[in-house]
Amino acid sequence: MSGVWRAGLALAGAGLLWASFFPGLGFLIWVALVPFFFALDGAGAKRGALLGFIFGLAFFSLEFSCLASLRPFIGPMAYGVIFLLALYGGIFLAVFGALAGWRNSPLFWAGLWALLEAARGAGPLGFTFGSVPAALAGSPFVAAAGLAGPWFLSLVVALTAAFLAKSLRRPKFLPLALLGPLFLWGIGQILPEHQPLGTVRLALVQADISQADRLDRGKLPEILARYERLLAQVPSDVDLIVIPENATPAFLRIEREYLQPFARAAREKGVPLMVGTADVEEGEIRNTMVLLTPDGRESVVYAKMHLVPFGEYVPGRKLWERLGLATVIDQFLPYDQSPGERLEPVGIYGVVICFESSFSGPTRVLTKKGAEVLIVSTNDAWFGRTRILWEHYAMCSLRAAETGRAVVQVGQTGITGGWGPKGRELARFPLGEDVFVLEVPRFSGRTPYVLLGNFPALILAGGLALLWRMGKRGPRLRAP
Repeated sequence: MSGVWRAGLALAGAGLLWASFFPGLGFLIWVALVPFFFALDGAGAKRGALLGFIFGLAFFSLEFSCLASLRPFIGPMAYGVIFLLALYGGIFLAVFGALAGWRNSPLFWAGLWALLEAARGAGPLGFTFGSVPAALAGSPFVAAAGLAGPWFLSLVVALTAAFLAKSLRRPKFLPLALLGPLFLWGIGQILPEHQPLGTVRLALVQADISQADRLDRGKLPEILARYERLLAQVPSDVDLIVIPENATPAFLRIEREYLQPFARAAREKGVPLMVGTADVEEGEIRNTMVLLTPDGRESVVYAKMHLVPFGEYVPGRKLWERLGLATVIDQFLPYDQSPGERLEPVGIYGVVICFESSFSGPTRVLTKKGAEVLIVSTNDAWFGRTRILWEHYAMCSLRAAETGRAVVQVGQTGITGGWGPKGRELARFPLGEDVFVLEVPRFSGRTPYVLLGNFPALILAGGLALLWRMGKRGPRLRAP
């Protein structure tokens, strides 16, 4: 196969993988990696590295094209952010391509794919957008995450794609490929689902305030009037009112006059209210959720711990300043936020903020500590009506399946909705200004994944990757 054909297949695979993250197209994930793996078959390490980089650069350019919506706020730099993220992702895929081209084994490819997706999501610069598991949201296969987590799903999907790619030359591998979906479906069926402890009724306030308005303090009277109008619609028979991340441009706990409409609603409705706001304590700015009770008590119940790099803080800011880029960095992000210091349930609720829902760690910790319902508070208004809103919301399906809990997301502009404990959707509400009431089941108990974490899946992936001798350059893997 010529280099041009291989490159074309890699680009086709990148487009197919991106398409699988659109709502309703998740089934494509089972074949999305096939063209890429087929192109790598026998490519060798050097050509494989180039193919991997082409695939990664193309895929992540498409995946993060939604960030063009940031142009009104940061100007042409938005395109630079897209390119740098695509370059960063491309490096991971170049490593994969080099190793996959070097060792021609479907077991090696699958194990390596899962390990590299896990590595890409690790550390302070990690991100999981564009990872295979999110495409399975709401499907019968996602429940298997309760056994061994998201990278287990990556492993099985990659193994299926690897055997499909092999079957294009050797049809005897096709039965092995068909086992992947059947395997995940079967695990989801046999994993037990605990009986609910009861239900809670949540009032989810979606104010539909654009990001431009939310950054304009001149809009504060209009924003507060909108919240007062929406809060008046909240019924009194709910258990909690949730208003999402960064509800207003004000520091509500410092500028007390702007907190009053929310405190008054909690008092008049007789229902506790949780609202997102930036907060300042001892000179540090944090992204927080504040709880207001009907009897007038007020407390910060959670401060975001996993901050968005280059979005809420600049990694290595002092180094950039030494390089003479202080002006550029300050224009992009004038100050760093500080991470919170503890992750604890608020009664029966476990709360995470925005970007944190794309990682399995926070919700797993909250579940281990006794949370019975998980809440994701987010401000996705930055991204308008782009496709990334769906992918972010879809991450909650994974978190639900992993923990055996209902996960509810409330967004500033949407998507607002919820997922049941096996990753099945409970409800998804339309975009736009409204108040939604969702009755959510409460669960206790722990899934195998909550107990054991990612280690079993990573050990399994590593074990398969070490079986490279079963590939083309070692003893042949025989299909039945």
